[in-house]
Amino acid sequence: PGDYVFELKSANSDGKFSSTVSTLDISISPPWWQTWWFRLSALLAIAGIVTILVRRRIAVIRNKAELKHRMAETEMMALRAQMNPHFIFNCINSIDGLIQSNDKYHATVYLNKFAKLIRNILDSSKQNMIPLSKDIDTLNLYIELEQLRNENKFTAEIKADDQLLQHDYKVPPLIIQPFVENAILHGLRNRTDNDGKLTVSIARQNGHLQYIVEDNGVGRFAESNSLKKEKQSYGMQITSDRVKLFNNESNPSVEVTDLVENGRPKGTRVTVYLKIK
Repeated sequence: PGDYVFELKSANSDGKFSSTVSTLDISISPPWWQTWWFRLSALLAIAGIVTILVRRRIAVIRNKAELKHRMAETEMMALRAQMNPHFIFNCINSIDGLIQSNDKYHATVYLNKFAKLIRNILDSSKQNMIPLSKDIDTLNLYIELEQLRNENKFTAEIKADDQLLQHDYKVPPLIIQPFVENAILHGLRNRTDNDGKLTVSIARQNGHLQYIVEDNGVGRFAESNSLKKEKQSYGMQITSDRVKLFNNESNPSVEVTDLVENGRPKGTRVTVYLKIK
């Protein structure tokens, strides 16, 4: 590309050149990819792409930071819910009652379980994720304390696949404890007999851990105390938010089913799905 001058002299058969020179001006335009406007456009486009990528990266980092912050907040809210002052107070009162009645054996058993539960909860509060086996152990301690506190008004069973316990699966600490607490406090405890039954099943399904908490209590709609309902909804909302943040989804993978038999409430089933990480 550029401007050129083509010069031409002619000679006769004797080799004598003419005194004049013929000229031809030639101008060759550059290809479009070598033009100044294309280079400027390319430079602006590259600058724009780099800017977009940098902003997108910053947005991703901010979203991750916000997600971690929200998870930390929900974990702290969940910890406060798990460390319910009423639960701790009632446990201590129950231990005191056993001591006053001179039932030293059960008082010692109760106190050991209570101390281990508190220690597990405090240890778990330092971590965002803990081994599944430890989480099951802590949940089992909580259920046993509730059984003792409610004078064995219900039976409980935690069923988990052996393969799940053998692998190093990690879950948020006490992720389903509020659902278990609701099943006990708002369902099983309000039965008129001692035939309550609580079942917690844990299995692997389609790349998720599936939790099923089922009870044969009085059902969700039997509660008449609005304050209890509000507390129950608050605890379930916190856990639903934790599940949503952990799975990074728009709607939490939590399903609540009211069990009915012959038109009468038969209990509640809660199904929770956690992504395996």
